[in-house]
Amino acid sequence: GLTLDPPKGVDAVELNQGDTKSGRISRADVAALCIESISFPNSTGGTTFECYDADTGAPLATVGLSNIAKKKTDGEAFVSGKERRGATYKELFTDLEKDVGYAS
Repeated sequence: GLTLDPPKGVDAVELNQGDTKSGRISRADVAALCIESISFPNSTGGTTFECYDADTGAPLATVGLSNIAKKKTDGEAFVSGKERRGATYKELFTDLEKDVGYAS
């Protein structure tokens, strides 16, 4: 879920694809992701991804409970194989998979 917490920055964010994982993230970090994604259209164009603080990522089915409890998670407890992390936005957006049916 969205929080009013201060931004943590790009290196604290994790992206995932496939609607299998979610978590909490500050509104400021989401805004930064939206703005920065425009700078990397070859990586982000035609993609859909989830974004959350890496230390809150959890299987989608359990996210409601972890968000209510505001728990941090062990990022290794559930790995979808589509997680993306980076020290820069360019690194974060690298290798995102295009949506099925997307024609560039």
